[in-house]
Amino acid sequence: MNSTDVWHYALALFLVLTGIGLTYMLVRLGGTLLEVTVSLKQVMTELVPMLGKTSVTLDHVNDELGKVSHITDSAVDAADKLDHSVRTVSAAVGKPVKAASGFTAGVSGAFSSFKARRDQRGGAV
Repeated sequence: MNSTDVWHYALALFLVLTGIGLTYMLVRLGGTLLEVTVSLKQVMTELVPMLGKTSVTLDHVNDELGKVSHITDSAVDAADKLDHSVRTVSAAVGKPVKAASGFTAGVSGAFSSFKARRDQRGGAV
């Protein structure tokens, strides 16, 4: 046996050990991928019903939000009607109040004018 034969045997042993190591690693990797596949199937079987329940819940929430929207629309309509009523009453009451205020101001002006003239004449009317 010469040195070339030793190198050939060493290389063959190295290749055999490398093949065994790679085979072991590939078998382990296959097992890991199998576990990942099983886990993904379990997640999907649990996730699909959960997503269905979430969809139903969101539908109920949307229905309730629609009701709230209707309530707020009604409240806005009521506030608009109340505002219109207040403006109408204010306008109806405001005109006579302005007239009464004008009349009062006129009477007050007349009395102050009368008093001023009376004070100018020395108190005699």
